[in-house]
Amino acid sequence: MRALSFWLVATALLLFPIPYQSTPASVLTTTSSALVAPYLDRPSGYIRPSIAQSVFAQRQYILQLAHHHNHPQITNYDDSEFAATMITILYTEQLGWLEDVFPSIRPITPFYQDAQVVSNQWFGTNFSVWPANLRPSVVDEILADDVPGVGHVAIPLDIPNQLNAPRFANVLASQNSYAFELLAANLERGIIRAHAESVPITWQTLLAWHNAGLVNPTQIAANQSLQHYLYRATFYRESAMALYRDDAFCVMPIIATQSANQLKH
Repeated sequence: MRALSFWLVATALLLFPIPYQSTPASVLTTTSSALVAPYLDRPSGYIRPSIAQSVFAQRQYILQLAHHHNHPQITNYDDSEFAATMITILYTEQLGWLEDVFPSIRPITPFYQDAQVVSNQWFGTNFSVWPANLRPSVVDEILADDVPGVGHVAIPLDIPNQLNAPRFANVLASQNSYAFELLAANLERGIIRAHAESVPITWQTLLAWHNAGLVNPTQIAANQSLQHYLYRATFYRESAMALYRDDAFCVMPIIATQSANQLKH
């Protein structure tokens, strides 16, 4: 019954997107790229309270993952900067551009995400799933130590042997404890790929790898949807970095309060 409700919500969301305020009908009927354009100069920076609370509670674990998967001699980032990059991704991935355009659909999105997990599990689809929006196919590559364009590179993972198999990729991607580690491992793959191509590594490079599998600056610059993604991510970077300052104990309540207030509006 629960799975059926997920599918009904997902279908309704796809067929009948909810307009926000007085958005002109001419805008609603355009392509997705044209729909994004009028709103690109004012993304909300809204942080979903559930991910804010989860990240705050596990920020030390995320820092440990950063220490395990960062290559500071290549990235020139310390572990807290690598961890902040992970959190920037988690914040950005939990609010798509459509939710910036139509804030009224934000409460529905978790049901849509659950429906994608169910679809992957039942029908073998390859939808990206929360919390990090990893696709099962990417998880398969991580478990197989495969770095596209480089080859076989062993990246140790703290995942139980009984779950370290392709058929569990969807389960691993949808559970926070495993998904956070898989995200860190995927960014390590991005570092390895960028180093192999002798391209400079910035936090934007790692986000581009996560989102589109690209590290080459020319290819990144030519990808319009990726540029939209990186632009939106800049609105989360400061909040992510703040979690590793001395006053971080007060960051999560502020974020959660701001997010709740934005949701009301």
